[in-house]
Formats: sequence, structure tokens, C-alpha cells
Amino acid sequence: MLVKQLLNFIALVTLVRAQSFIGCVDNMPSDTNEVEIEGDCQSTCKNQGYEYAFWSAFETDCQCGNSPPKTFMYNVAQDEYGKCLPYDREVTKIHVPFQFHLCAKMIELSSSKLVKATSTIVGTMSECFDLCPEADYIAIAPQWVKTTYECRCGGMPISYNPMICGEGTFYGYSHPSSKGNRRKGTAGKKSKPQRLGKQQVEKVEKVEGRPNKYYGAL
Repeated sequence: MLVKQLLNFIALVTLVRAQSFIGCVDNMPSDTNEVEIEGDCQSTCKNQGYEYAFWSAFETDCQCGNSPPKTFMYNVAQDEYGKCLPYDREVTKIHVPFQFHLCAKMIELSSSKLVKATSTIVGTMSECFDLCPEADYIAIAPQWVKTTYECRCGGMPISYNPMICGEGTFYGYSHPSSKGNRRKGTAGKKSKPQRLGKQQVEKVEKVEGRPNKYYGAL
């Protein structure tokens, strides 16, 4: 049982390819520079000291910069795992310990003695990463009209219902090196969060208020 729980946890925090993926955009900040790719776009930008990588698979073009994309630059992805549309750019945040998990309509975070679930409004995604360095998990929702971000910090998710990345969705990130996650990985006391299936989503949307728990296969 201990081994199974540990494997479940590892699968959750290593699910997606880009540890610092922050969105798909159809525009870029003005301070980006085109660079010659050495290996891949993310590694190239990192090696040259930049904070953000903007990769276009369609144009095989890599742009690096130090300014994050504005909320109005975000575009809808193809799925909840951040696969961008052919003509958009995949944005990666460099130098961040959090790993992108998935996008969801709602992510309910747990609280523990080590980290308490909180929610606040910030100006950039980076502010949320910096605000919660010891969190096991953070969920960030770009607010396109308000040009701000809702930042939720806490323990690993109690529940979530995956949704295509875009307006009105939370971008979820886990922190494998946090104290809480290291303790869970050693003790194996926490199971995977509940994932909301299609039928359960329909039921939940009919109920007023936020449910305490979801049931469905992850």
C-alpha cells in the first residue's frame, strides 16, 4: 500500500512535460529577442540568462525575454495540459521550482500544519510563485479583463475538475521539493486528489455553491 501511494504521488507531480509552462499566447512583450536555438528554446533562454521563453512550433522560432505576458495575450489551448494551438506560442517561466500539472475550472487545495490554503490577487504569475515558496501546490487564474491573477496557495489538491486552459481556468502547479511534499513522499500518508468525471461535472454544475468533494477516476 505504501509503495502504491508513493507512486500515485510521483505520477501527480511529474505528469506534464514543461515544469514551468505558464500559458499559450498570440502576442509577446516588447522586450523579447529572437535567439538561435541550442537544444531547445527553454534551455537556450535559460542558458542566456532570460526569465521567459516564447516558443512557436509552427514557425520553429524562439524568443526570449524578461517580462511575463500580459493577461490579454493569453489564448485558449487545445487541452488541459497546455498544448498550444499551431499559431500560438508556448510560454515557459525559467528559474521556478514549481512544475505545471494541469488546468482546471476549479482546484480546491488542502491545508496542513506546514501550509495553510490561502487566496489573494496579484499582478503577475511570478508574484504568486514568489508569494508561496513553501506551498505544496499553487493554482493561478489569469483574470483577462481585470489584468490581474487570482493566486491560491496550499497543500496538494483535495479535488479538481480538468478544463482546457484559457479564460476562467486555474493553472495548477505542484512543488515536489516543498517540505509537505517531501514528508508525504516519505510517509505515504496522502492519496491522489479526486478527479471530477464528465457525469460528475454535470451534477456539480447543477448544485449551488462549491462541493466539498468530487468522485471520479484520475
